[in-house]
Formats: sequence, C-alpha cells, structure tokens
Amino acid sequence: MKVVDSHGMGEIDREAQERFAIPEIVLMEHAGRGIYTVMREQIWRGALPDGPVLFLAGKGNNGGDALVVARHCHFAGMRRMSVILGAGQPNADSLAGVHLKILRTLGVELLDYREASRRAHRLLEESQWLVDGLFGTGLSGEVRPPVKELIRRCNQVSALRIAIDIPSGIGNAYRPGYTAFQAEYTLSVELPKLCLYLPHTRKFCGQIVPVPGVFPQELIDQEDIPGYLIGDSLKQRFLQPLDPDTHKGKRGHLAVFAGCEGTTGAAWLCSTAAARCRAGLVTLFIDRDLYGHNIQKYSSVMLRPWDGEMPELSRFDTLLVGPGWGVSEQREQVLARLLQSGLAGVLDADGISLLARMRERGRVQLGERWILTPHPGEFARLLGAEIPAVLADPLPQLLRLSAELEAVIVLKGHCSFVVSPQGRYGILDGMNPGMATGGSGDVLAGICAGLLTSGCAPEQAASLAVLLHSDIGRKLYRDRGYFLAEDMVAAVSSICK
Repeated sequence: MKVVDSHGMGEIDREAQERFAIPEIVLMEHAGRGIYTVMREQIWRGALPDGPVLFLAGKGNNGGDALVVARHCHFAGMRRMSVILGAGQPNADSLAGVHLKILRTLGVELLDYREASRRAHRLLEESQWLVDGLFGTGLSGEVRPPVKELIRRCNQVSALRIAIDIPSGIGNAYRPGYTAFQAEYTLSVELPKLCLYLPHTRKFCGQIVPVPGVFPQELIDQEDIPGYLIGDSLKQRFLQPLDPDTHKGKRGHLAVFAGCEGTTGAAWLCSTAAARCRAGLVTLFIDRDLYGHNIQKYSSVMLRPWDGEMPELSRFDTLLVGPGWGVSEQREQVLARLLQSGLAGVLDADGISLLARMRERGRVQLGERWILTPHPGEFARLLGAEIPAVLADPLPQLLRLSAELEAVIVLKGHCSFVVSPQGRYGILDGMNPGMATGGSGDVLAGICAGLLTSGCAPEQAASLAVLLHSDIGRKLYRDRGYFLAEDMVAAVSSICK
C-alpha cells in the first residue's frame, strides 16, 4: 500500500476534482460514508454502540468529514450522540458549514465548546466513544486554546477514541510535548499519511485502518507516489523459492568483518543470522587473539583468524561490516578498502560510525551497492546532527543522505524507514516492544546480508529484511513474551524460506 505526505494527498484531491470532475463536496461525502462504513463494520462489528457517541468537529475539511459521519450514524438510528464544535461554528458557505446545517435540521445536539464547555465536559465523561475530526494534515505548529484543553480532556476520559484521517495535533510539524489526540483507531482516508509513522507521532495513532473507495483508483495506484508500506506483498514479489538444484555456491559467499574484544556476541549474531537467511557460505574474519576463544561457538559459519590486513576478496560475493567491530584507525583503513572493492554489502553499527568519520574528511559514494542499517544515534552521527533533530522529521534527511551516499539506508526504530537513492521510501510499522533488546539490530544486519548474498537487489533486500525481522519479533513476542536476540537467530531459517 502507498503512503503519502500532505502535499501528495493534496495533489490526489486536486486531480480528482480537476481531471475527474468530482466536486469537493462529493469527495467529502465519499470520505464520510467510507469512514462510517469502516467504523460500523470493522470497529463496531456491525452494530451501533449502546453508549453515547461524541463527535468533535473543527472548521475545516476534517471537521466536515466528522459531520458527515455523524449524519450517517443518525440515519442508521443512533440517537445518543452529540457534536462538539471545538473552535466555533464553520462558515455557513464552507463544506463543513453545509453539513453542520443538515445536522441542525435533523435535531442533533450541537455545542460550541467556547460557549458550553461545562456541558461538553459532562458529555465527555459520559461518552462511550469519541470521534475526532478537529484538525487534519493542514495544522501547522501546536494546537492552541481552547481546543488544546478540549483534546487534553478527551485523553483523560475512559471513552474509546477514533481519529479521522490523523489524530488532531500531529503532523510533520509535531514536536515532543505538543498536545495531540490519543486514538485507539486512526481511520486514514484512502492512503495512510506519512505523519502517522513519524517517531514521535506513531504512539498517538493506535491501530491505523485505511478507508478505501474515496478517490478514483487510478489516482491511488499512481507509480510516481514514492512512499509505500512494507507488507506481506513484498514476500510474494521478491522472496521467491530457490531452485531445487541450487547449490551453496549459487546461493553466494558472504564475508563478515565483525566483533572485537567484549563484543564477539555481535559477530555471532549477524554471521549466524546471515547463514540462516539464504546465504550459501559465510566466512567470519575475527581478530587472531580472539580466534581460539571463539572457534567452538561456530560450526556452519567458517571462522578465519585475522591480523588486520586486507584479505583476498575474489571468492566472496558480498560483505557485512561493523557489528561490534570497533572504531580504530586501522579498522577505518580496512573499511575504506572494502568499500572500494566493488562488492555489494551491508554496513552496520561500528561500520557506520567509521563511515561518519570518513565523511568528515570528504565525499563518500557507495555506488548503489550498499545497505546501511543505523539506529537513530548512528544516523545522527552520519549527518553531524543531534538525535532530537533527526527524530523530529527523519524522512527528508534520510532521502538526502541516501542520494549523497548512493546507498540504501534503513533507519531502525518502532517504525523503520527504508530509503533508496532514487527517492523511494518504505515504512515498516513495527510497534513491538519485544524488539527492544540488545543484539536485535545485529540479527537484522545478518538477514539483510543473507538476502543480498542470495541475489536480492539492495532495496529489495533491505525492505524484505525489516519485514522478516519484524515477523520473527512478532511471533516470538506472541509466543514467549520478551525474548533475546539469540532466540531470533533460531527463528530466521523458517521465516526466510
């Protein structure tokens, strides 16, 4: 499924009106009817709620959508319902104003929050469901009073909360500490919006449910929409069964440069995960003074003692560099030569920190062969920025750096981003607290490398890797609760077949 930012959704809306001659009021009717249908069928399971439902409407189009939904609820027989106008009444000639007039003639209770806050607060306490249509993607900056107080009170009551399109208060300009509606469900009109998946906003959205059938399908399926959700369809497209006559050489040979004193676990996790994820052969280069202590840990991964000199790479197809590797000057010199080898590879952890140091001295380009898998701190280091600035709105910075480096970048997090030098981006909606365990990222790097070694292109390998990694984490969390990274390694084989 595609993902759009506010500009992209605005273009779809404009084209629907200009190219397909669909009036804006008809589009609003489509949206409201679609939202009502999803609420009734998927959230309310076909029946109207027993308790009262309270609609919150602003002056703009999001408020208009909420008013249309309220009308359809009324037509379906709902009588225990009211509407709070958070910022006063919309203009009579606006779309929201038209739908407000209809509700008024139907006898639905309408309250101006600025004039009837006590009654509104009492309705909030009594309501079973709240439906938020106060603000949409057009909000710039923080919500201001009196709506700010209204949203805060909404978040304090026991009612279940549904947001229309996006929870009011979030957007690309959201910053930590801003007031935002806390939704259990977010019903995103047609395509999910990018701002729902930003690091600081995802927690407000609950379950994100698309509302289809609002715009012509031709507009929704446009190839030039660069964003997409990473979902199971990618497995069907790119995780093809291996040929029955495949041999280990055909599945590729991966060279791993990872581990140093105190961090040999990272080397085991990434190399073993790669060996379990389609790579035919995996060789781990480990410092000679650590070799004897680690040889018994490995069987399927070939261990090679290493003195820090550049090894012969002609027999390898791909590289994995960085997990627990260290950041000495010698490591940096080796990394520079590995990057110049012409091989494709995955760069993780200390490898990314070394790359950040190399970028300080000049431009680095990776020829569209490499995948980088930073966490937010490592990504900030690459940019020379502070972590809060990175997390506030990461996508523009990811796209810029991916183009500069000519590399696919995976920004790991509760929602992970995969960006390509061509400007495409995928989002993996993770939201799994079980994944927040030491070594989980090393396993991801190994899965990336295994897929790359077996023949996937870098963007395909990165997108598949975050999906498979997430699938493993979900299954383990469901079956065991909190888990360790080594538990993930054991599960790689079955989920990557």
